[in-house]
Amino acid sequence: GYQVLAHDHRGHGHSETTEQLGLYAEKKGWALVKEDMRTVQQYIANEFPELPVFIMAHSMGSFITMAYLMDTPLPLAGVILSGSNYDDAIKYKALKSIVKAEKIRLGATGKSPIVEHLTFGSFNKPFEPSDEGFDWLSRDSAAVKDYLSDELSGFACSCQLWDDLLGGLIHISAEKNISKIPKNLPIYLFAGSNDPVGNYGKGVLRLASKFIHAGLQDVSFKLYENGRHEMLNETNKKEVVANIVYWLKAR
Repeated sequence: GYQVLAHDHRGHGHSETTEQLGLYAEKKGWALVKEDMRTVQQYIANEFPELPVFIMAHSMGSFITMAYLMDTPLPLAGVILSGSNYDDAIKYKALKSIVKAEKIRLGATGKSPIVEHLTFGSFNKPFEPSDEGFDWLSRDSAAVKDYLSDELSGFACSCQLWDDLLGGLIHISAEKNISKIPKNLPIYLFAGSNDPVGNYGKGVLRLASKFIHAGLQDVSFKLYENGRHEMLNETNKKEVVANIVYWLKAR
């Protein structure tokens, strides 16, 4: 009973050539990837003017969505954030300094093994020994194999994308910016308790707390015990989807 539309982020998906994967843009990448959300939302508003509109965003998409929500979003009935996180800006600034050094060494479109090791490489440590290196995504080995066999997944990101993304993370972690999110906007967060992106549940709970502290009136969250990063590709995905639909119907 829902119309569902999805879009590729810049540097991801079928809208890019293989050479462009992992790069938002050479300049102003964060502003552009955020503005793309407005373009899609305006399209939805034009195509379905009578329907309530929800955004569901996962991982990096959740961070882009938060930035969009801080910048006068089009009317929304609610937002669902999957596999998200809140962390102190100081951590992002420290990593950003490394990325900038690597950008000087490798160029903006270069791809740094050091940055990969400090990000995705570190995510899999709790799940070793691992044959695949991406066990942090899901307990479902078939889902991990699907990810590894997809040429549009698992690619390294450019130094420029990391620079853009970290700048965005610094921006959305500021409480003054969180307070710009509309107070009457319902938000539902869900994640796995073994998701390294969300600091094993702690970062998701911190994010919910930040929303509540900022005055948002309808904040819900669900942590799935032993779940990993991609709860929609997890062994209990039917339960996850059922809870999403329940939340949507209630609003």
